[in-house]
Amino acid sequence: MGIKAALPAAAIAVLMAGGCAMSPEGLDSRDVADSRSFSESYEEIYRRLIETGKSCNPPLRVFGNPANPGGGQIEAEGELHRDRGFAEFRLVAGSYGVRMNYFASARIEKSGSGSRVTIKVSNPLGAGPLSSRIYRWASGDSSC
Repeated sequence: MGIKAALPAAAIAVLMAGGCAMSPEGLDSRDVADSRSFSESYEEIYRRLIETGKSCNPPLRVFGNPANPGGGQIEAEGELHRDRGFAEFRLVAGSYGVRMNYFASARIEKSGSGSRVTIKVSNPLGAGPLSSRIYRWASGDSSC
């Protein structure tokens, strides 16, 4: 591959990675967030997200992650804070166990008798598909 061919590829890589956050706090600083309400409790929504996220993004194997065949590993992680009435769910891109880019975050909060899910995505190019996937999982659809 010549220099002329490599430059557009490098520019695309910079644009794609340019919006990724290096920590969960980096996602919290994003201005763009999308929210939806659910009738189920925040604990149930968190359970759906973490179970489906881990099922769809299994630990790295020798030949990579089937949900991300192009390279790095995507991991689902989160915390349930019952004492404070909310939970957090994140999708993290990493490589060989090193978390590198926190690129999607969902905060699940108690809201009346149900819950409210607020999603922040670090890269605007992937915001629509990622948010849609997380909302599907929150609704109970466990398809990857």
